Amino acid sequence: MTLNKKEIIEKLYGFYPSENILLKLSEWEKIFVEYNSHTNLMSKNDIAVLFEKHVLDSLAIKLYEGFNNGLKILDIGAGGGFPSLILSIFFPDNKIIAVDSIRKKTDFLNLAKEKLELNNLDVINERIENIKPLYADILTNRAVGKIEDVWKFSKKHLKCEGVFISYKAITAEDEVENALKKYRELKLLNIISYDLPLAENHTRKLVILKNR
Repeated sequence: MTLNKKEIIEKLYGFYPSENILLKLSEWEKIFVEYNSHTNLMSKNDIAVLFEKHVLDSLAIKLYEGFNNGLKILDIGAGGGFPSLILSIFFPDNKIIAVDSIRKKTDFLNLAKEKLELNNLDVINERIENIKPLYADILTNRAVGKIEDVWKFSKKHLKCEGVFISYKAITAEDEVENALKKYRELKLLNIISYDLPLAENHTRKLVILKNR
């Protein structure tokens, strides 16, 4: 199974994770499933496709050509840790900050951080608008609100040359257009489409924006 995961990641994103990373991923999955059994982070249907639908989607940030080591990444509305916790496991040379206002979610993130010894992960239980500027290289947002709404409250946290990356469904263009109209300072750099290996067609899009 581990070999299959390595092959899938290499095929989709062009890199092989180390055995140590895959061991941490396996341990994370056990922690996540056990925690989810008593504190709902995800539906039971999605648990069955945890790797294919959520882990692989989180790793799609590798499709952005500016992604490399030494970055500070701020995940807004981190939820159960997608992409923040997954990025922390796979890319230990990056600083990851996970922000969520819901206590049960940040409690899980802190639990996983401790058990997996993820020293590159910081967890903040607070609304994003109430936090002092963090000056991240990349802001990420997955499955939380419209782009224009997230940008309104989070733009103060982005470095001048940083980018805002939003994980979206295939129908992202209208949402992007509305955000660009509302916030003239926003510039669209790219929309990258990718397919997740699920039984049904599951095309996703990585929307990459920045300040003009």
